Amino acid sequence: MADETTAREAWLSQTEERARRPFALLHLSSHGLLLQVDVRRAFLAGAWASVIVMAQAVIEATLRDLHFKDYDARAKELFFGQEDLERLRTLRNQLLHPSEPGTPSDIWVLPNGDYEGCHAQLEMHARWAYELMLEAVYSGREGSAA
Repeated sequence: MADETTAREAWLSQTEERARRPFALLHLSSHGLLLQVDVRRAFLAGAWASVIVMAQAVIEATLRDLHFKDYDARAKELFFGQEDLERLRTLRNQLLHPSEPGTPSDIWVLPNGDYEGCHAQLEMHARWAYELMLEAVYSGREGSAA
């Protein structure tokens, strides 16, 4: 477990360093920043579903607080058709909202109710979601999340 945590910490550090914008004037959402702390902790713990759900929440909070000042619109409306943000929202919805058996899913990718296997497969999605979250929060592009 310690080796996994060390490897995850190293990945987070490298990913966060790549997202760093030298000399950038950052305006951060306090709500988004609070959630971002939990995303990092969830990642270190290997709580992949939590990383995905919370990364989407960080992006949404940041867009609401800093870009749109819109606290009523649905996330789909805030993401204004950006493919990567829409993909993250869809993945989050698949985690939070059950669908009828047989519905195509990025979550239930292994047969016979292999919960451990499905959870392990979420790691690649969680890494992608974490990177997208950093890009959305630290990109510095006004009116754009990624």
